[in-house]
Amino acid sequence: MNVTAKNHDEVSALLTVTLEKADYKEKVEKQLINYAKNAQVPGFRKGKVPLSMVRKQYEAGIAFEEINKQVSEALNGYVNENKLRLVGQPVPQPVNDFNHNAESLSVAFEIGYEPEFTVDLTKYEAPHYKVEASDKEISTSVENMQKRFAERVPEEKIGKDSYVALEVSQVVEADAEGEHHHAPKNVTISKEQKEAYDLVKKLKKDDSVKVSKEDLAAKEELAKQLGFSKEEAEHLHHNEVEVTVKDIYGLNLAELNQELFDKVYGKDVITTEEELKARVKTELDEYFQQNADVHFVNKILEQINEKEEIKLPEAFLIKWLLFSNQNITSEEQAKEILENEKNIIKGQILEGKLMNDNEINLDYAEVLGQAEQLVRNQLAIYGIHHLGDDEVQKYAAEMLKDENQVRQISSEVAMAKLKDVILEKSKKKETKISHDEFLEVLKK
Repeated sequence: MNVTAKNHDEVSALLTVTLEKADYKEKVEKQLINYAKNAQVPGFRKGKVPLSMVRKQYEAGIAFEEINKQVSEALNGYVNENKLRLVGQPVPQPVNDFNHNAESLSVAFEIGYEPEFTVDLTKYEAPHYKVEASDKEISTSVENMQKRFAERVPEEKIGKDSYVALEVSQVVEADAEGEHHHAPKNVTISKEQKEAYDLVKKLKKDDSVKVSKEDLAAKEELAKQLGFSKEEAEHLHHNEVEVTVKDIYGLNLAELNQELFDKVYGKDVITTEEELKARVKTELDEYFQQNADVHFVNKILEQINEKEEIKLPEAFLIKWLLFSNQNITSEEQAKEILENEKNIIKGQILEGKLMNDNEINLDYAEVLGQAEQLVRNQLAIYGIHHLGDDEVQKYAAEMLKDENQVRQISSEVAMAKLKDVILEKSKKKETKISHDEFLEVLKK
């Protein structure tokens, strides 16, 4: 077995894998003998089927499978041995007149790979914000704690401080055929969810209002507040949903006392209101700072993307797009898609190069740990600080059942490691800023 390369340029090549019949003949023969031992063919006892009959029926398929396996191993071995970082996947050239009995076989693949380059992070500089929580944000977080342990007070009608529990059900048309079972959505709103609140604020308990599918699709925020994602709202099975008021209540906020402190942080961890606010400020500052650090990293990466010259294997990528996506039917279409995706591909290459050069690797424990931190951060926003480790891990494990979440969180872990490298090596313009001011910066 042999692999040869014919370079088109510094980022693409034609790899040709050549197999001699001796490379796979013995393995094919062993599999044929095993087939003969176990084959059940009418007119023959098990294990007594003539090898010639088995060979005639199965040899071509077994040989093809073994050849394919060896070609794949040879290709991967060459890529790894030469430390090529592929862009896209190898594109096989058509094989005419495949003959597993030929003395030798050759299979060729077009490949594209990343160019050799280095990035000097010390050349780059960006604003690095020190974000501090305001008194208002601290008070809001403390109030969320009080709400979490508040006493519910039943109310007769919806007021400006009411909480309203809603049941949202699809309305099945009278002439709809077949059975229709759509579990209702249950959401609780307040005046903070303005669109949903305005929809039901004049209703009493057990009253209902209907909303058309068209309105939900057009009013994304209303749909979200009623429990529908944009995609769900656009693809409802029926033309209307019915929104029913199931409960109306107010809250008597829990007092800021030792009982509340213990419920939130554990016994005697916090003993005064001043300690509570200081702890909340520290937690919010840490959470905000994580976002500020990510902003800094993104700004550095944007500069690198703009200034670093990276040659892409464009001719190969056009072939790969045509080969890998059946919806792309012409070279012109592939070129247009590539033109639109160039910056994304370049950004991915840059990030991959930085991670590779700085030996950034991931394992499951790190991904799980990041998922747990995300759960804690989300809970902290709502004033929940004392959920047990077992409960947090359970929520995190549930989160990681979603492949998209795994992909997203893995990317966050990798970026967190890359962030540390960039924070260490790149130049920072340190600036103190409030969270509100930082949010305005993000909008620019």
